[in-house]
Amino acid sequence: MTENGGINLPETVCTRCGKCCISLGRHIRIERSLSSADHYIRLGITREIIPVRVHPDYALIFRDTRPETADPSWCPFLRKQDTGEFVCTIYPSRPKICRDFICSTLRILDREGHEAGRVLGRRSLKSDDPDLVRVWKEFIEPVREDDDRVWQEKMKGELEKAGYRIST
Repeated sequence: MTENGGINLPETVCTRCGKCCISLGRHIRIERSLSSADHYIRLGITREIIPVRVHPDYALIFRDTRPETADPSWCPFLRKQDTGEFVCTIYPSRPKICRDFICSTLRILDREGHEAGRVLGRRSLKSDDPDLVRVWKEFIEPVREDDDRVWQEKMKGELEKAGYRIST
């Protein structure tokens, strides 16, 4: 429990799937480049202009604009690596819209169909429902399964036994 009586939930685990940054691409545009590392971006929602810097570790991959690495519809600072994972080349200086984004892969509904929680990232729960948090801690956190599809089926089964259902 936290000091204010809330429940401490696990941190979101980023799987580097790129879905968040791919979808934010239509909202982030390079307004002006000062160098290969320093840029001003315009946020499409607020129209703000914000300075960002390409992290030195990602300078080479940022310059790689091949279609299999970068897509014009994605955030201009997102790159797909050879491993299939995505990387944000401006992560330390990314704008607030990116910092505040919460990845939600699944919604968990209670018996009445109201949202009781969300699965964030790969396998983290965000919920204020004490029964759901208990079920998660007792029956879902202990599941050791590397295959996400198999893990998701086991999670879904445990949640359904407890009266919850999954919505995407």
